[in-house]
Amino acid sequence: MAYWQVFSSSLRLEPFVLSPAADATAAGCRSTGGRRAVRPSPAIYPGLQELSSHSSMLSTDFDIQVLMERHERLTNDVKEMLQQQRWRHYQKTASGRGRKRMTTIDHLKRLCIDHYFPDEVDRDDATLSMLEELSHGGDLLDATLALRLMREAGHNISADEVLERFTDDNGNFRLDYSKDIRGLLSLQDISHMNMGEEVSLCKAKEFSSRNLKSAINYLEPNLARYVRHTLDHPYHVSLMQYKARHHLSYLQILPTRCTAMEELALADFQLNKLLHQMEMQEIKRWWMDLGLAQEIPVARDQVQKWWDLAVADSLPRCMRSCYRALYTVTNNIGHIVEREHGVNPINHLKKAWAMLFDGFMTETKWLSAGQSPASEDYLRNGVVTSGLPLVFVHLLCMLGQDLGKDATEFVDHIPSVISCPAKILRLWDDLGSAKDEAQEGLDGSYKEIYLKENPGLSASEAEEHVRGLILGEWEQLNCECFSSLKRSGFSNGFTQAALNIARMVGVMYGYDGEQRLPVLDDYIRNLLF
Repeated sequence: MAYWQVFSSSLRLEPFVLSPAADATAAGCRSTGGRRAVRPSPAIYPGLQELSSHSSMLSTDFDIQVLMERHERLTNDVKEMLQQQRWRHYQKTASGRGRKRMTTIDHLKRLCIDHYFPDEVDRDDATLSMLEELSHGGDLLDATLALRLMREAGHNISADEVLERFTDDNGNFRLDYSKDIRGLLSLQDISHMNMGEEVSLCKAKEFSSRNLKSAINYLEPNLARYVRHTLDHPYHVSLMQYKARHHLSYLQILPTRCTAMEELALADFQLNKLLHQMEMQEIKRWWMDLGLAQEIPVARDQVQKWWDLAVADSLPRCMRSCYRALYTVTNNIGHIVEREHGVNPINHLKKAWAMLFDGFMTETKWLSAGQSPASEDYLRNGVVTSGLPLVFVHLLCMLGQDLGKDATEFVDHIPSVISCPAKILRLWDDLGSAKDEAQEGLDGSYKEIYLKENPGLSASEAEEHVRGLILGEWEQLNCECFSSLKRSGFSNGFTQAALNIARMVGVMYGYDGEQRLPVLDDYIRNLLF
């Protein structure tokens, strides 16, 4: 089984939004009659084929084949609905038609099922024309939603130009928008896509946050819950599959609904769960067959691996086992990539592992010498020891991109599209170590080092500084992913993976006041059980 195919399909996680009730009529959502079958491409969603060949591995009450057939039928229904909406839009380009189509596309993204409809969602000239029209002529909800969808699709559009007509002479948002809940929610969403120095989006975040918080007390309970969840887990910086279930729950209580879209999302959730269960069983079997947990009593049941087998003979037995496991696993990955793409990336993989171990050695030297590095040096090395450059070298190879050029670039000079998520991970990890009393923090902490460099600051001020750095890295990552002037040169799938790993960090380190990780617990429970 090609592990990265399932992994990459799970990385395809996307956005969501509220629509006025009138925009989500159930009519037309379900359709019957003859139609051409729509089969999800294995390149887009390979896991469905994997499920059919591994169904015996899964303990489930579902008849997997029936579920897959239902999934295909619902995909056809939604595709036909989108085609009808496009036809109506060609017939009549009124803003109401455009708003309904835009809202449907947004729901598909928020439910993480838009990748089944690339021609209708991402590669449709009528959709782009509609979004351009609404971004400069619609109300606050229309304009901000169109702005976000266009920016996500890679179109160069100025937030300041779109939002200026909603502000006064001083550039502040006008008070008559302070009660527009749906408009404020959409404004909050786009505010997190700031690419740096976008003043209108900074003001959008402050204006929408303040007015949404004050509105929670008088809103209907379900809407209040939705608003609170949006503020606690902002759209762009949150893991989309986690958000998708909450969005589906909200759609199911609206007075008008599109049942085919909701049922497709539910079927997709169920298939994803089966895929993850299957993947976990295979990983567990692989780990047990590896035997490291039995040979090395102090080893955690987590995967850690490393080239020259002759050299391994001079190592202690426990290290020899790790060395051989790493050698075997990495070479197996190289052979798989060579079979799939015609190039064996083993030299790039070896160099990436060496870079990681050099980073660990640097941390070890600091610790053994009782040395406190400069905060900049600590963070620079922390990018490497976060492990993300290593992960992305593997991902780059598995995607079959320009291995000769890009993988070398990764190792010799880590590009911002990778260093930004790595810094976000390192800084969040350090904040989490401070809150998790079970972690000793012996490998250092940016916050503690920064406090030593600035003895006049309080711990809360240092933490605020760290959060500011995280925000800055998000803005730089947005710029790398969405700005036409600073495109990283990597594929859209690759930059989406970078965004999603950064989004996962908040799930992994989202501690509450009792040092628990409620979002992670909730996500794993929904994902696997």
